Amino acid sequence: GAFGALLSVAYSERNLSEEGHSTVRWDSGTSSGGFSAASPFAAARDAAVFHPRIPRYGQLIHDQERLGITGSLQWQPSSGTLLTLDSMFGKFDAKRTENFLEAISFSRTGAAGKPATVVLDGEIDDRGNLVYGVFDNVDIRSESRYDELTTKFSQTSLNLDHEFSDRFRMNALVGMSRSNFENPIQTTITLDRVDTDGYSWDYRGNDRLPVIDYGFDVNDPANWSFANGRSEIRLRPQSALNEFVTGRFDLVFDVSDQLVLKGGVTWKEYDFTSHEQRRASETLVPGIPAGITLAELTRLANFGAGLGLSGNSDQSWLIPDINAFAEALGIYSGTGIYAVSPNVASARGNNHFITEEDLSTYLQLDFFTEMGGVPIRGDVGLRNVNTDQTSTGFAVVNNTPVLISVNRDYDDLLPSFNIAADLSDDLVLRFGAAKVMSRPALGNLVPGVTVSVSGGNRVVNGGDPLLEPFRATTADLGLEWYFDEGALLSLAVFYKDIESFVQTSREVRPYNTSGLPESLLAGTGALPTDEFQFNIPINTPGGELSGFEIGYQQPFNFLPESWKGFGAIVNYTYVQSQIQYNTAAGLPSLRTDLVGLSEDAYNATLYFERNKYSIRVSAAYRDDYLTVVPGRNGADVEGTKGTFNVDMSASYNVNDNLELVLEALNLTDDFNDQWVDSAADRVVVYHHTGRQFYLGARYRF
Repeated sequence: GAFGALLSVAYSERNLSEEGHSTVRWDSGTSSGGFSAASPFAAARDAAVFHPRIPRYGQLIHDQERLGITGSLQWQPSSGTLLTLDSMFGKFDAKRTENFLEAISFSRTGAAGKPATVVLDGEIDDRGNLVYGVFDNVDIRSESRYDELTTKFSQTSLNLDHEFSDRFRMNALVGMSRSNFENPIQTTITLDRVDTDGYSWDYRGNDRLPVIDYGFDVNDPANWSFANGRSEIRLRPQSALNEFVTGRFDLVFDVSDQLVLKGGVTWKEYDFTSHEQRRASETLVPGIPAGITLAELTRLANFGAGLGLSGNSDQSWLIPDINAFAEALGIYSGTGIYAVSPNVASARGNNHFITEEDLSTYLQLDFFTEMGGVPIRGDVGLRNVNTDQTSTGFAVVNNTPVLISVNRDYDDLLPSFNIAADLSDDLVLRFGAAKVMSRPALGNLVPGVTVSVSGGNRVVNGGDPLLEPFRATTADLGLEWYFDEGALLSLAVFYKDIESFVQTSREVRPYNTSGLPESLLAGTGALPTDEFQFNIPINTPGGELSGFEIGYQQPFNFLPESWKGFGAIVNYTYVQSQIQYNTAAGLPSLRTDLVGLSEDAYNATLYFERNKYSIRVSAAYRDDYLTVVPGRNGADVEGTKGTFNVDMSASYNVNDNLELVLEALNLTDDFNDQWVDSAADRVVVYHHTGRQFYLGARYRF
């Protein structure tokens, strides 16, 4: 009677295929040196005309396995003491394959890029988009990437509840968790065909899924090459370790029936370590061994069955067979040209360590009273938080990479107030106000920069160890009406004054305008004149956010007995915001919506639960939202179009122990539709995963 134990085990497998079209953004006709001056269709060389940077079709295949184990032990040595030991273990294994057929010339400078590309013909729509084009001297690439990924997670905590008396009690907790992510194989191999004539794209019939004609048979090995200095073998093993240790001690004293005093202290330490290795030169590739043909090292990728592509679009193409290449060339030997190291310039920035130590103390008074016969309850509290962080990474000092550590600490004083009034037995009025803070993502706190080149995609990621956290003052007011058993109708309004905001500035400009040393480009195949996307986190003044939410839930108890078991849950949220964004130089840019936030969103669920059966159908909608402000490559903003998803779940209890479960996700086959420029609406990603179905079982004993 004083000891208890609990154990649960869960296992799942998921196989997912994603495919569609993407462009890696759009750029103007004058960028990257402009198109060839010999282009008969000279209008494409205008700064007001935009074209896709890397037009491509892609196929992504995910195979995932997940195992979860949880356990709990409880001991109650006396009526006032309870000791609980909780433990959790999770393992997530995944294999991921990405296949792309892409034209890489349109994002490159120099003789191997856009300046060598001749525009033979084209059509420009009224939004300045080059929606149709025919080109000569285009470099085409078939790219295949293979990843093996494992994440192991463990967590253990010990919790003690103890009552010293009827009015005085305590709670203490110590715990730790560890998440170890490993990506030992991240391999990309490319095949190339240079100076292809007759390449064309056509967005006129569908501005999300163009007809692309490559000008040659993309399935024939004779039309492809694997050449030193042009093709690539990327080996980028990496890992990340997160460790978290915490301790908490709380005291509660019942001053009277109307007042409860609470106080406590919490300590946390969070460590984050990142490692990556790369080859010294990813464009250094050997010749194919004698007696082996390219046909033996490749296979076909079948594509587009669920996209409804035009019959003129290729629905298969030749891709590198990574396993065949690995066996024939020994690319995992770790020696010679295949040796990987964390000291390679393009990998060095991803080797860093961050530790964060937080100490917070709080005091809170809960109260229960009446005013004019109306019961009122609430709390008022104050929390002081100290944050001490150390960021260690490679920064460029006097054009030389140097390992540096930056330490900083800061304090936040966070008051809060909550009150609720029971206006009647079924009507509750609530109000709350608080100052809140949220620390920046640890990846944004790394000193220095990381240079990454993947085909035509060139990125510089930077960090700032002195970033200020998100800070805001919030208030909300709500009214809840419990009009029937299990039923609720609620209305809430909310307001947030965001005083400090962390914005990731994304700017595209030539690498040689950044002030970074050209040595960081070693082995990448990129030129100093190439345009790179610079991602730098900066603090901005923030802005205001306000809105309201309406919620409704009810079991349909009013139905005849034979129909009982039906019910509904519905909510709608409206949010408007005005956030001040800055340029990379810190100057004011746009003042517009908060990134990631939809103005309108709703969820609706209709359910039936009775005896052994349960079924739920849910619909979820959110409208367009912004993802990047200001936009890149001359766009004002970037965003994602609204989504409408319908999901279904059903279960059947075979007996007291066994339950069968069926889930169907994305029955509407909604697409992930990302765009750039609010007026021109240029497609960036148009992918879908199709409808997903899962069958499962639960067993209890």
